[in-house]
Amino acid sequence: MASWGEYYHAIASQMALYRESNRRLCELAELRPGMTVVDLGAGSGLTSLAALEQVPEGLRLILIDTSPTMMDEARRHLGDRAEAYHVADAAAGAELVSEKVDRVLCNMALWSFGEPEGVLRAWRTKIKPTGRFCFNFSGTYFNTRRDWVTPQYVLIQELHRRGALSRGLPQVDRLPNQRSIEGTLKAVGYKPFQFEAQEIASALPDTEPGGELYNLMRLTPVLPGQDHRDAAARSLAALPEVAEALAETEARWLVAHFAAQPSLTPEELLMQKFGGRLPG
Repeated sequence: MASWGEYYHAIASQMALYRESNRRLCELAELRPGMTVVDLGAGSGLTSLAALEQVPEGLRLILIDTSPTMMDEARRHLGDRAEAYHVADAAAGAELVSEKVDRVLCNMALWSFGEPEGVLRAWRTKIKPTGRFCFNFSGTYFNTRRDWVTPQYVLIQELHRRGALSRGLPQVDRLPNQRSIEGTLKAVGYKPFQFEAQEIASALPDTEPGGELYNLMRLTPVLPGQDHRDAAARSLAALPEVAEALAETEARWLVAHFAAQPSLTPEELLMQKFGGRLPG
């Protein structure tokens, strides 16, 4: 029987949502040979693989994820092209990296962590002053462009309207937006560096086998079940019911990309320069 890591990778690697968001995240990170790059919430290593497509040689890759089976799957695809694989919480993982890093990449994962602000704080002083924390998340949970919604957003709202889900999502204008996320970054000690909204085309109908929404429900079903298989089956069975609503809303896949630099105090900069101790 396939492990969760194998199951996840087989599906996610086929999805434009992950493939294109990883590609663009790595492009915006402006990776170069010689950089130390952390893949945070690495899953099965798809972000690291995208990084290596752009910079085949010279990256020092460090992967961190809470799932041992995900790290096993990442190791199977990356092998010794990555320097280290850590099974750890996203915030605690910062303590496992001894050197300062050039980039932290976090594809579609930051807002799934229990305390994303705590994760950002944990990594702030581990990133070089000229480094970047680069992350993104789905437009399902973010007001990327006013009144634009994703198929996942429509599915959740429709199931809630029909009574199949107890809770729906906030209206689009009440979701986090660029201004609120940049405010959070400043509050936890970062300088917002870049923002971009990316639209990702779905090659197949979303509700049919192979479509983005269909595959996403295989990975992260929205309806409850006795186990993951049951929840996925129930979620997939609900897709034809929302096909009309998807067409009416002209839903499309959107991803919000952010990059931020650590905003270090003069004291912190001196401590970095003198190895953690102030002179005197």
